[in-house]
Amino acid sequence: MKITKEIMQKIEGEAELELSWEKGKVVSSKVKFFSYRGMEEIIAGRCPMDALVLTPRVCGICGHAQLMATVHALENIYENCDIKLEISEKAKILRDITLDAEIIQNHIKWLYFIIIPILYKMESKSFDNKRTFKALKVATSATKLIATFAGQWPHNSYMIPGGVVCDPTYVEIFQAKSLIDEIISFFEEEIVQADIEAIVSIKTFKDLNSYNGLAKEMIDIMQKHNITDVGKSHDRFITFGENSIFKSSKSIRTVTRSINAKYIEEESLDFTYAKNVLYNGKFYEVGPLARAMVAKNPLAKNIHRVYKDSLLNRIIMKTMEIAYLANHIKDSLNKIDISEPSFIKPSKKLENLEGVGDGFAEAARGSLYHSTEIKNGKIKKYDIITPTQWNLGNSKDKDELSTIQQALLGLDNEDVISLVFRSFDECSVCTTH
Repeated sequence: MKITKEIMQKIEGEAELELSWEKGKVVSSKVKFFSYRGMEEIIAGRCPMDALVLTPRVCGICGHAQLMATVHALENIYENCDIKLEISEKAKILRDITLDAEIIQNHIKWLYFIIIPILYKMESKSFDNKRTFKALKVATSATKLIATFAGQWPHNSYMIPGGVVCDPTYVEIFQAKSLIDEIISFFEEEIVQADIEAIVSIKTFKDLNSYNGLAKEMIDIMQKHNITDVGKSHDRFITFGENSIFKSSKSIRTVTRSINAKYIEEESLDFTYAKNVLYNGKFYEVGPLARAMVAKNPLAKNIHRVYKDSLLNRIIMKTMEIAYLANHIKDSLNKIDISEPSFIKPSKKLENLEGVGDGFAEAARGSLYHSTEIKNGKIKKYDIITPTQWNLGNSKDKDELSTIQQALLGLDNEDVISLVFRSFDECSVCTTH
């Protein structure tokens, strides 16, 4: 048996992928994360509201999702203490818009800085730098959109229990509309050459493949190299975050069922700082493909009929989610009623409460979970479970491989292995929080 080790390094930290080979194929794998950061210990013992400032610093690219999960956990404490907490529709819309924009900027960077370079390497070609720079400019437009309402990006703290701390005018909403139009135009011109209404209405793989653009380029390369159906895992999906576009549920193949957070399990390993996460004893995939399968997205289901939870489906649905979210932002901006309050003050301060709270948010890479307990006016404990923990775990049982271990099993090409691994868009800084 041959064992190889490779440092996987892109955008969000690094991890080591250890592969065991027999007869030229991967027979087992381990994913190791090196750095322990101790954010949960840093938060413990502090004022509850401090968490809103500290948790966005878990990550430099999905800090907004961290904030969303935090504010949901703190608001859940009010709910569990039977204290009514009002949040205006305007505040909910603004929260959704800024979270959607953060996911968009991440997906664009993942696509142009990680996936496309690997695919073009397989073709022995280089990607046009002008297209990459154009993508980077559009990703920046998404972060500007966040900052329009949140004040800054990354590491803003504009969501608080009871709403948000911004009060946008028509000018700011107009600026946001201009920025989302830039993102939509980019997708229409570069990724799928059609108008946004046609793009979000695509229901079949055949229809998607009939359009020109980057999406078709990727499909053509994957078909040419016979890798459309590699990277299959357990065909199990789960989504915990819920708002106006994401739905909380699990899907095994195409059958969806309700879920309960009490079945989330976390377990430590002795060779990595990342903890495993399972649901009711099973590994599940989280992220854009999971969200699409749980929501019964017609395109995801159509691709799934032939390719299941493959590399192709994973890459296409993450790419298409850019369009879905951009279109959702455009619609949401038209629904903001600036006469509504942005913040409705809770009847009690968090420091005067005692209890536990769970908060979920859909980050770019999948479901993010925050859990906290307040006692004697301080945070007694804080727990964070990140999407990469779900997707890049390590099995303790050879009969139940993790999501990534199952996806890598049997592969025989290093470029394809790298592509499958990075299709899950790992984030080591989140994972070793």
